[in-house]
Amino acid sequence: MNLKLSEIFYSVQGEGARVGTPTIFIRTTGCKAKMACFAMGIKCDTEFESGKDYNVEDILKWINANAKGCKEITWTGGEPLDQLTDEIVTYFKSKGFYQAIETSGLHKPLHGLDFICVSPKVAEHVIEKNFNITVDELRYVRHEGQDVPNPSIKAKHYWISPHSDGFTINDKNLKHCIKLCLDNPKWKLSVQNHKLWNIL
Repeated sequence: MNLKLSEIFYSVQGEGARVGTPTIFIRTTGCKAKMACFAMGIKCDTEFESGKDYNVEDILKWINANAKGCKEITWTGGEPLDQLTDEIVTYFKSKGFYQAIETSGLHKPLHGLDFICVSPKVAEHVIEKNFNITVDELRYVRHEGQDVPNPSIKAKHYWISPHSDGFTINDKNLKHCIKLCLDNPKWKLSVQNHKLWNIL
């Protein structure tokens, strides 16, 4: 069971309902949704094109050497569901890991995941087709001037996040997102705290 990864790192979650949680981030290479991001004017803030091959034993070895004691994994990307399989999720489940995923909504979710965050980068009808479940959180990125989201699926948590300029939180986007939340209290503000904390 192999994956091509851009990086593995141990840090704390900076966004959403699990903010502050120590987790092992496993970033897969590639993203079949990237053209949709470009069309929406969203510039990805992560490098996910380069990487190297790992098997699950390599990943477990890295975790034991660098994050021993942590039993939380966040699959991220790129788009992790371009590569992640039920077998890989089952493998880490058998080792006692809680597994969260951050996905664009392009693919159907896998069985066995403990926490599903959809940060939509594709058309709503695609997301509606793929997710006939209530996901743990929906996290939409917004620029100044963009309206409140109109999601096609249900979630336990609804987040709006301002688009950042690299590691700088864009002030105009932030103020716009705050107003969207105040005018639409179903939505909560999620800022990329890891950028404020200056960590990965």
